[in-house]
Amino acid sequence: MKVTCPVCNGVVPAAQLNVATDVGVCPGCDEAFSISEVVDAGGEEGTVDLKAAPGGSWYQSTMNGWEVGASTRSPVAFILVPFMCVWSGGSLGGIYGGQLVKGEFNLAISLFGIPFLLGSLLFGAIALMTVCGKVVVSVDRNRGRVFAGVGRLGWTRRFDWAAITSVAETTTHIRSPGNTGMAIALTGTSRLTFGSNLNEKRRYFLLQALRKMLAQRGK
Repeated sequence: MKVTCPVCNGVVPAAQLNVATDVGVCPGCDEAFSISEVVDAGGEEGTVDLKAAPGGSWYQSTMNGWEVGASTRSPVAFILVPFMCVWSGGSLGGIYGGQLVKGEFNLAISLFGIPFLLGSLLFGAIALMTVCGKVVVSVDRNRGRVFAGVGRLGWTRRFDWAAITSVAETTTHIRSPGNTGMAIALTGTSRLTFGSNLNEKRRYFLLQALRKMLAQRGK
């Protein structure tokens, strides 16, 4: 089995691979890496049919590149949205609603309500993602972009597609409703992780589509 360094793409000799600890060290650039992630990232590229995307996911060519994405819609929304409405309505209504009705402002109570307000915003964002959110990876002349959000509002990270050396599935410590605990990692000069709120089929399609595009880039 030939293992290449995810940083410099040099071949790593077997003597530099410790399978027991899942750690390899490249003698060329002296970088340590996960053996399983490198092998996993290069072992299945090209196995996906980009024209047969599962429901809620897609691939399309653009004028100067391509785009692959998936919806974060989830049945969890049927539980999360009502809970968010009841919890936020009860807490914020009790803290701030009473002040509005009475026409009085209480600084101490208002400050006490700030954590509930922030929690409601967080719950609202998560709930909205389970209803109509999406994750999109696009590349335009090697200018890469990962977007996660609703419509045009959301989280955006940019990266250099030419610098990406591996695409792998990884675990995440983030836990929230609809979160699978698994994510996609793009590794190059830095590491970019995303897609933990996608269901398994959609995440797998994005993973394999990105691997396929990475393999085609090298041809």
